[in-house]
Amino acid sequence: MQIHRRSAQNSDYDWLLRLHHTVYRKLIIREFGYWDENEEFELFTEAWQTQQIQILLRDGQRVGMLMILEETDRLWLDEIQIDPQFQNQGIGTAVIEELIATARDRQLPVHLRVLRANRGAHRLYRRLGFRRIEEAKHHIVMELTWAAPGIAAE
Repeated sequence: MQIHRRSAQNSDYDWLLRLHHTVYRKLIIREFGYWDENEEFELFTEAWQTQQIQILLRDGQRVGMLMILEETDRLWLDEIQIDPQFQNQGIGTAVIEELIATARDRQLPVHLRVLRANRGAHRLYRRLGFRRIEEAKHHIVMELTWAAPGIAAE
C-alpha cells in the first residue's frame, strides 16, 4: 500500500479539526467521562501551531494525519489519526512500519503515548513490537528499541 505524506496546508485546517473531533470524541468520553469542546479545540490548536502536521494521502485522498517529533535520542510518534472510514485497512500499520524502518536505520528507539481507552491502538502497537515503559492514570507510554546485531529486541 502506497501512502504519501505532505505538510499540512491552511486549506487542511477544517478537515483536520473535524478529523480530531471524529477520532477522539468517543475515546475521550470513554477515558475521561466527558467531552469539553473548548479543551479539545485548544489541544488541536496547539498541534496546528507546531506546523509539524503531515497529511496522509492514499490515491490523492486525505485519509489521516501524522506528527513525528525527531529528537536527538529517539523518534516520538506524537500523533497519528486515521479517518474512521479508512480505519482497519492497513493505513496506520503501513505508516508506522515506515517510521519503524527509519528508526531502525538510524538506530533510534520510537516512543509514543496512547490513551488507555484506545484498545485498538494498544493491539496495533504491541503487534508491531512496542512495549510499555511507563503508565499514568489515562495514558501508557510505549517504546520500540533495537538490540545489537544478532540479539533479538525485547
